[in-house]
Amino acid sequence: MSDPVRTGLPVTVMEVRPHLALGVLDWESVLAIVHDPRLVELSMSGRVDLGLGEYGELRSQVQRLIGTGATAKAKNIGSYAEYLAGGIKGKFGHGWSVPPLTLWCPRPLAIDKSGKTHLPLRDLIIAVDAETQIAAMHRVRKGYREYGLEGFDFAQVNAAFEIFHGVSTSDARQIFHDRNLKGVPVDKSLALSMDARDLATAVTRELVATTMVNLKGEVLPFSRFVLSSRRQIGKTATEWVTLSALRTLVVTTLLGKSGIQSTSGGVSASDLTEELTEQQVHHEVSTLLAEVIDRFVVELSERQAIATPAVLAGLGAALHHAMPWSASGTENPLDRDGVMRLLDDVRWERDARYWGGVAATVRSDGKVTWGGGAKDSGYKVYEALTRPDSRVGRRVRGLPELPTDIA
Repeated sequence: MSDPVRTGLPVTVMEVRPHLALGVLDWESVLAIVHDPRLVELSMSGRVDLGLGEYGELRSQVQRLIGTGATAKAKNIGSYAEYLAGGIKGKFGHGWSVPPLTLWCPRPLAIDKSGKTHLPLRDLIIAVDAETQIAAMHRVRKGYREYGLEGFDFAQVNAAFEIFHGVSTSDARQIFHDRNLKGVPVDKSLALSMDARDLATAVTRELVATTMVNLKGEVLPFSRFVLSSRRQIGKTATEWVTLSALRTLVVTTLLGKSGIQSTSGGVSASDLTEELTEQQVHHEVSTLLAEVIDRFVVELSERQAIATPAVLAGLGAALHHAMPWSASGTENPLDRDGVMRLLDDVRWERDARYWGGVAATVRSDGKVTWGGGAKDSGYKVYEALTRPDSRVGRRVRGLPELPTDIA
């Protein structure tokens, strides 16, 4: 085993178990002891000699490359830096968070009973997880003017860290593996449904919180029937629709057909075609969708086709025509009453006769599956709802196909 680190940056940590400790460092100290991975890769490329070859070799054994600006990891650095800068400037209040940095030091730390120890100052500490965060921190620090942080004291901003010390390269690689593969990735739509700063999420949550439904003569809060913790509803669940599916309806009501491809992305008021306050947007969307929920409360409670993400996506795109900011009026001019009339004779039963080839797939054994998402089937649903004389439009209304039906 290597000799313990006994000199360097003094710090106090809490030991979790042998070879693992937790602590807090200010940004200036973090960036002094952990190199910018972008510079490390530049040095390793041979184009510029920054004297980081040995450090780069060690890093390459436990980390993936960031690569060029076209890679997903490289692209994420910029948005992460914007987020960090906004957070430390107070833009997000208390509602922002970053994970602790996961660091690795091949040499063991000499930690006394009070937790005092030293971290090596050069070339010995590698980020085995949260490296994108490290790169973003370096970007903000170097480009502080770009982020509106002139005169800002980065020594006043703290970052939590955990450090694995005195463990082998093989162990560090295993930690990288476990951190990246052992967890179950959160579905993006479900994560977006938790975003308090997203316009579509805010409207969705307001709709859920304020809407009452009349079910069999009993007035109940709609929130009782919305599942927010998972993306799919079990067969025996009492909920009718998931929060992420309801957000899909809101996104397409806000953005129209273009929103079908944007259901897994963020939405802001600037995405609309007119200058409107968020309060105006909330009112317009919430009142219309509350009316739709009330009108189809039975179909929703029975979890008919209208409760599926694909149908909700197409339904919202159709309802978008009734929004004051709709830019699709010349393509298919409809007012609020006109849009609602289009829904009068739609058959919402989960039946292949109506939805096969539109929002459902009919298998060779005759069974129907509803696995298609908003992006897969939303456009067909939109066409079916807004073009009653088309082939799919007649199908979802239970009408026979015409010999020369409109494609």
